[in-house]
Amino acid sequence: MIKQQEKFIWADQLRTAAIVGVVTVHSAASIPPLFGQISGANWWTGHLIDCLARFCVPAFVMLSGALLLKTHSRPLDFYRRRFSRIVFPFLFWSLIYSLLQLAIKSGHLWQMSRSEYLSLFGKQLIQDSISYHFWYVYMILGLYLLIPVLGKWVRRMSGPALLGLSGLCFIGVFCADFFVEDLKVPDVLRYVGYLPLGYYLGNRQFKGNMQPLWLLLTLSGFLLTAVGTFWISSQHERFDASLYGYASPNILMYSVGVFMLFRNINWPIPSRVSAFISRYSYGIYLVHVLTLSQIKLKWFMQYPLLSIPLSVVLCMAVSGLIIFLLNRLPGGKYISG
Repeated sequence: MIKQQEKFIWADQLRTAAIVGVVTVHSAASIPPLFGQISGANWWTGHLIDCLARFCVPAFVMLSGALLLKTHSRPLDFYRRRFSRIVFPFLFWSLIYSLLQLAIKSGHLWQMSRSEYLSLFGKQLIQDSISYHFWYVYMILGLYLLIPVLGKWVRRMSGPALLGLSGLCFIGVFCADFFVEDLKVPDVLRYVGYLPLGYYLGNRQFKGNMQPLWLLLTLSGFLLTAVGTFWISSQHERFDASLYGYASPNILMYSVGVFMLFRNINWPIPSRVSAFISRYSYGIYLVHVLTLSQIKLKWFMQYPLLSIPLSVVLCMAVSGLIIFLLNRLPGGKYISG
């Protein structure tokens, strides 16, 4: 087993990379759908940057599996600790996004009574219609419901059995997507395979030098996503995002490779920086879409090689500052994330 201090270092670094990846994906998101409508150089720039960051969501889920499944805890204790850390900040930021949408975008807020707004807000929460990035919160809450029970199973399973369980989960998702038309697999089922996989990869000591394998998975997954998306889009004469899916085989390969590279390599990320971003990563996730909406670079489409990284840096800095200051307020930890 790796030392506890080292474990926290690699986990902090991976969590830092993952939240930067999320911001990067959302910063670059407007470019790939413009396939055939903008210059090839600008499209490839946005597309490749997006592909580089696609490990982000799988990394978060695998980290949950690596760090949470290995510890036994009573279900009620686990739910009380984890859900309070997720639900209260989520409700706070959901309220902020909802109010801003109604007040600024539609102007309907001023025409509504308090009871009408609360009814609408409740409907928005149930339908997950407040902001596009909140799907992750619903998904991770669903996965957390499974962790106490799943943990009892995986702690008794051998390595091959764990890989088999993960493989069955991903094969089931792939078959449902490929063979059953118009079937939307619930996000909890779509990503549950990453939990036992993260537990296996995060806690197993591998013999010999496995770095070439991790590098091969990383490079292969990335190239399959980048080149495959271009080829499929060319065949359809429009952008096709099927290989962008976080549970697709190519992203699975890429995410496993990146996960293990972070676990086994001491990346030159200053420990204070990674510890800060890791600590406030959930809050940054909640607020970053609001921050991005205010970062409007007029030359974004003309120079994506500069504008996307600049947007990411500005968004991370502003979002991190907002969450840090909010966290310093009395009771702020309950709403900041």
